[in-house]
Amino acid sequence: MSYLMTKILPLLVYPLGLSILLLFGALLWHRRKIVAVGFTAAALVILWVAAMPRFSDWIISTLEAEWPPATAESAPQADAIVLLGGMTRGMVPGMGFPDLSGSADRLFHAAALYRAGKAPVLLLTGGNAEGYEAEAVSMQRMLKFLGIPPDAMLLETQSRNTRQNAVYSAAILNARHARRILLVTSACHMRRAKQAFERQGFAVFPAATDYQVVEAPHTLLGWLPSARSLSQTTRALKEYLGLLVAAVAPGLQN
Repeated sequence: MSYLMTKILPLLVYPLGLSILLLFGALLWHRRKIVAVGFTAAALVILWVAAMPRFSDWIISTLEAEWPPATAESAPQADAIVLLGGMTRGMVPGMGFPDLSGSADRLFHAAALYRAGKAPVLLLTGGNAEGYEAEAVSMQRMLKFLGIPPDAMLLETQSRNTRQNAVYSAAILNARHARRILLVTSACHMRRAKQAFERQGFAVFPAATDYQVVEAPHTLLGWLPSARSLSQTTRALKEYLGLLVAAVAPGLQN
């Protein structure tokens, strides 16, 4: 299955895509009122629940709770710090720097680990579509801006998903006899990423960051839908789908 298909097909089972399919089914079955109403009601319920902050915080917390926040200074020593991509949205025209997404905490946490002396090198892993700057290169330029020396950074520029992050990084790390790695990624992504690198034979020490669940007062707004919460629920479902695919068909995981 192509890379593109592994990205497109899951969209149909995420809340928004599934709701659209149900509404489309309601249109096809509009002559059968009970069926059409049932499909429409199911679509609305799925969207409402998935977009509720209370629900999205709960489902994302089931992934993040395993990796409680920790300072860079408390991390163990390792042979390398591995920073996964997924924090840039593309280049800003005329600016010369990429636009950072909500996962930019990964970049700053990796820099903090290096400054704390936890490993001698940073491996930046992440490719891009043909004709576009690899994310590893973008991350390198941002880290140089933050004062990380260029000779302390290694680049892996071919990977397009988590499995490839691990597979392609393994060749670089093995060449340096690096077996203990500090893995930097979002807390909700850590379980899947850790498994991928452990399959390559590395001793993985999670350095999670980019936590989605934060302390906030519980109000009525927690039961009202929001676009942010829908995105957060989708992100959690993506991780669980990725874990399932990794278990039954590792070559297809994204």
